[in-house]
Amino acid sequence: MGKERPGWDEFFMFSAVWAATRSSCLYFPAGAVIVKDKRIIASGYNGAPPGIRNCLEIGCRKDKLGIKFSEKGKGVCRGIHAEVNAMDQIARADLKGATMYSLYLPCSVCAKEIVGNGLEKVYYVEDYSEPEALTKELFLEGGIKLERFKLDVEKCFNLVRRVKFWNTE
Repeated sequence: MGKERPGWDEFFMFSAVWAATRSSCLYFPAGAVIVKDKRIIASGYNGAPPGIRNCLEIGCRKDKLGIKFSEKGKGVCRGIHAEVNAMDQIARADLKGATMYSLYLPCSVCAKEIVGNGLEKVYYVEDYSEPEALTKELFLEGGIKLERFKLDVEKCFNLVRRVKFWNTE
């Protein structure tokens, strides 16, 4: 009897979920992984750059300034988006032709970086709405394939439950 296991896309998207657990954003944890030849070559999560105190340590700057979370693009967040954080981990040449798995539809700033770095495809789980909705336009013009991915969390947990890490008897 064969054992069921997740498909590659599920595996990589759950890797993006796992990356999001490292987020230092109080309100919007996000994660992304970049894959080439069925290998994760980079991962990222949203949070402050190295050497800068993050929101878990000092609180959300938007809260302190009285800016609603829904008011995006104000330039007041300390964090780097997960997609950019992942791309910053490796050389641009290695990004060409790669696929990104992101929990959210990338914002237009991240989309510009994705197009500019030559990624081939982006999978995402949830929409990230922004007023100008430029991301899909940029991806279409830049030839980036975009696909919404249905994440089956229950299936993942059922697969993990079958794994026996130690003898519990």
